[in-house]
Amino acid sequence: GLSGGDGGDGDGGHDAPAEGIAEPTVEDLRREKEVLEQQLDDSRKAMDELRRQNETLKAPTSRSWVLDVAVGECEFASAFAYFLEVQLEGHAEKRRTDVSLPTERPVFANGTLLLSVDASVKKEKLKVSAFLNVVDPSNPGSPSAKLLGIGFLSLEELQVPENATASKRLVRNVSFTRTAESEGKELTVGRSTIVMQVKALTNPDTTKSPVTVESALAPSLDKSLWQVKPFESRLRLLVHRADALPVLEETSQSVFRAALRLLQPGGHVLHEVASRSLKVVPVTSSLGQVSWNQEILLPLSAMSQSSNLQIGLALEMVSSTSDGVSTDALLNLQWSPNSLPMLSPVHLYARATGSATYSRPRPGIVVSITREPDHEALDRLGDGMSHGLEVRVHGVPPGRPLHEPVEDALVAVCPESSIGSDTRTLQVPMVTYYYDQRVDLNSFLDAHFVAASGMKCFLTPMASPSQTPQWGQFSVRCLATPSAVRNLALLLFDCSQVSTDPDAPLSGRLLGFASVDAGPLIGSQISQPLSKSFLSDLRLLEAPGASASLEVEVRVWPRGGVPAATATAAAASPVKPSGGFAALEQEAKDFRLNHELSVQLSKEFNLRAAALKRAGEEIVALRRQVQVLKNENKSLRSQIEDEERLAEEVQHRPPPEGLEKMSAAELANQLVRTLEKYREEKAKGAELARRMEDALKELNRARGLERSLDELQQVHLEQNRELQRLQEEGKKLETYRQTAKTQEKVISKLEKILENSLQEVQKAQKVQVDIERLKTENLKLRERCTTLLTRKRQDLGSDEAQELRQSLAQKDAEIGRLQKLAAELKAQHAGAPAATAHVRHATPVESGEDFPKPLANMAPVVPIAMQEQTQPLPSFQAPSQVLSADEQEQLAHVEAKRFEWEQRCVAAEQRLQMLQQQLTESSKRYGSDISSLEVEIAKKDARIKELEFLMKQHE
Repeated sequence: GLSGGDGGDGDGGHDAPAEGIAEPTVEDLRREKEVLEQQLDDSRKAMDELRRQNETLKAPTSRSWVLDVAVGECEFASAFAYFLEVQLEGHAEKRRTDVSLPTERPVFANGTLLLSVDASVKKEKLKVSAFLNVVDPSNPGSPSAKLLGIGFLSLEELQVPENATASKRLVRNVSFTRTAESEGKELTVGRSTIVMQVKALTNPDTTKSPVTVESALAPSLDKSLWQVKPFESRLRLLVHRADALPVLEETSQSVFRAALRLLQPGGHVLHEVASRSLKVVPVTSSLGQVSWNQEILLPLSAMSQSSNLQIGLALEMVSSTSDGVSTDALLNLQWSPNSLPMLSPVHLYARATGSATYSRPRPGIVVSITREPDHEALDRLGDGMSHGLEVRVHGVPPGRPLHEPVEDALVAVCPESSIGSDTRTLQVPMVTYYYDQRVDLNSFLDAHFVAASGMKCFLTPMASPSQTPQWGQFSVRCLATPSAVRNLALLLFDCSQVSTDPDAPLSGRLLGFASVDAGPLIGSQISQPLSKSFLSDLRLLEAPGASASLEVEVRVWPRGGVPAATATAAAASPVKPSGGFAALEQEAKDFRLNHELSVQLSKEFNLRAAALKRAGEEIVALRRQVQVLKNENKSLRSQIEDEERLAEEVQHRPPPEGLEKMSAAELANQLVRTLEKYREEKAKGAELARRMEDALKELNRARGLERSLDELQQVHLEQNRELQRLQEEGKKLETYRQTAKTQEKVISKLEKILENSLQEVQKAQKVQVDIERLKTENLKLRERCTTLLTRKRQDLGSDEAQELRQSLAQKDAEIGRLQKLAAELKAQHAGAPAATAHVRHATPVESGEDFPKPLANMAPVVPIAMQEQTQPLPSFQAPSQVLSADEQEQLAHVEAKRFEWEQRCVAAEQRLQMLQQQLTESSKRYGSDISSLEVEIAKKDARIKELEFLMKQHE
């Protein structure tokens, strides 16, 4: 059955065993159907992704096209200050160069000009105008531009290929002509070399996030796991493209594919693999081509049982019609696998001879064929010391791109160090086989390998157009000696240009080359293949100073057959790391190997960087010298041409009338006068040239002064803006001063209120001391009353009653004095909250009238101890029967008075505590406000001093 093959290290098809001749079972067909369906789904997904990318590239807003015009050498008849102007005929957009110095061969500093164009410019013409600056004697400071001549260039050859970003570079010479006013003839007044190219400028997508330097230099995360697979007996066929195919109608469903088959002598197919099926791309009106760039793999394990097998390569056209699918073979090639040496590639171009005539075009196909041996046969190949080598090519990393985008770029891996020192002449070694001649392909291949003496290289597919081409991790397997492993050459070719040799379709120009030293991967004690990733320095021939790189991976197989662990992994699953001492030993070896590789790579990088620098300097010096010699050669050649033209004009010009009649003396006099006039005119010309040079110097100086004036005006405007801003800030200084004075007044009032509050606190403390003293005296009086009552029970003498009355009178006087003192305290406390509320909101001072209603109406709280003391004693009421009525009434009145004053003292004590608490909170609040105001005032003072300092500086 058919199976598609992918490039890389895949199997590329079903590995049919030798018994593939037997009839397949139902299970085999079912499995094969599932594999084909999975491949079909993958192909559809890939086609959808490619279609989306193509639509993105073809979007009208994704690209804009420009015409890059570079002015090269110019030559005019006289020495003036010239400048050129380019314009598309019929368009308004113009671009001009700078004005050169007075010379016959001007050189322009901005000689590269860009014009906006469409992708198709084949119907346009480029108009190039030459102007010169003429100084007016009346106004030498402003030279006037005069048109000297005009030239036209056709852009018909500037065609951008499909899916490309630029056209080819076109170098043309343009002559500037003008019509003489007297004779009406066209005169050629000068010429110039113009280089033109249409380029695409991609507009950045604003919806995407920008790429930083870290992301550009970060390693790629798209690398797949490189599985360790030993060499297998198979045929590797890299199909590049097929040309000279018939162009079909757009409605046609026909596609083209390349099929590789393993055939028995009778023509029975043992195994078959095929490439992708693609449509033809028109190149001309009747012919087209198909580019696959795909590797297909054909297993050759069946050759161990039969040696008469053949390999067939067919180019087929598959057409889908209403009746079904039909396949037409356009090209059939057959050869024996034994005609291909092991690991010796051949790059074959099979086509028909150009001299033969056919009713329909005969196609051609470009392929690279390599026969891979079984792993056990590797040691028997080469010189007995060669190693199996695998190279996986990734591409050019985004952080180190090429100097310009390339199309159809491919990499040639050269496992031999015989590529030579002159790399500029290197090309891909192609061989052409004419299949319509009598020589069969087996004889042709035998003759080729017998006489082969050129470079042996293994090719990758051609990459898509990009400045960082990628090859999709394409793998190449070859055989290399230890010396070749230490100096593995990688060549980068650009095959986008049309080849002038019809027998060399891949003969592109060499862009650059790189080398990889994989010597540390070779080890006699190592039983497993070692691999290493290399970011080698890519030396470009056209841009020696460019810092481009090529990322590859190299794996070196040890000699001695298939390693046991590798063979087990190939048969079952990937190798699992073993534990214990073996794993530690392998890790230590890998670490030492990485260290040696790093040291060697750093040394190689330094040596190559120094060599590249020296080579670049030498190339630049040689180019300058060559340019100087070219200019001198052209100048001398133009002088010789002028002299020869003048001599011819003198010879062909008839002599003036009357010259034959003049004598020798008259002729001498006439010659002397002519020479004198010539000298005068020459002196006048030199004087005019000197004046023109002085005028140009003055003009340059005036331009410099004008630029200085513009800079001074800009600085002056900035200073005026700054001064205006400072003046506006200065106007706010008076407001800041008034605010500071107001804050100072507020602070002084707050300080006074704080001092009064402190005085009130001190008075309240004194009142508390007096209250404590009264409590003590009250207790003493109670004790004395108790004593008196006891004594009265024993003796109701009049003396003691009299003493008791006197004590009560004294206490009444003391109570009156305390009442006056409490009234004064109330009056003072009532005045303090009014003064505080004048500055800030404060808590009312505690007095009988200023308390909040809940606090004023609250009953006085008497401590428990005081209540116990104020309870009447049993001994105090016992003698009530012996006292008279007046005495009892007076004693009850004294007790009521005492109880009332005790309640008043308790209330005064509570009010004093609350007042103390309020004063403490007010002190804290006022202190924090004062601190914040002081900080704000300090800031304002600093700002005022700063503004005053700035105003003094500007004054």
